Amino acid sequence: MAGARIIGGKLLHYSSLPSTMEAAAREARRGVAEGTVVWADEQLTGRGRKGRDWISPRGGLFLSVVLRPTTPQLPSLLMLASVAMVRVLGRLFRLHARLKWPNDVLIRGKKVSGVLVESSFRGEVLEYAVIGMGLNANFDPGAYPEVSATATSLSRELGREVDLMEVLDALLWELDGLYRQLRAGGSVFDEWRGFLETLGQRVRVIGPGLEEEGLAQDVMADGRLLLLRKDGHRIEIPAGEVSLLPGC
Repeated sequence: MAGARIIGGKLLHYSSLPSTMEAAAREARRGVAEGTVVWADEQLTGRGRKGRDWISPRGGLFLSVVLRPTTPQLPSLLMLASVAMVRVLGRLFRLHARLKWPNDVLIRGKKVSGVLVESSFRGEVLEYAVIGMGLNANFDPGAYPEVSATATSLSRELGREVDLMEVLDALLWELDGLYRQLRAGGSVFDEWRGFLETLGQRVRVIGPGLEEEGLAQDVMADGRLLLLRKDGHRIEIPAGEVSLLPGC
């Protein structure tokens, strides 16, 4: 895609950080250029959605990107980051990755990557957004009891280590192309929806102030999950943790 590069023009690399999200937010508040990437070899207090810890040892890829989208573009950031990761895993390694709504990247049903988006508003004005991405690359999740049953890594799937710089470069190019597409009025929604393995499954969703069960019927353009309950009512869920119901 032609045009000036936005994401990846400036990279800030650290051997170790408490959190790339926190570092990127500090840079955003200082007025750093849009598209600046904060990248660390390890995170000491990496986090996922809902403030959960993200296991972030050396051998993984951990980065956060500072963006300044419009408010209507904000819901698409999670989608484009997830799609970028799926594309890269397929193109570089021929891995068939899928997505669990709303933000987990899976290989053979196990989590290999996660995406987090945080934003800052001043009143009703969106000041900046930060996309955080973590990829289990060259380490064994089996060494971490809290995720050993639910996570995988590229080295486990491929039987070899991968070149982290190759993955980083490919990922930043994908992110940049998709973000410029979004800024030009395009949408990644259909591709994101097509990668969602959650759809068509009977699930339990636990979120802020809710616990619902039903059929994950569809998603809306802003990313909300449409859940068909047993009583026939269809509800919209903006965020939550999804698990398959027994028998699915």
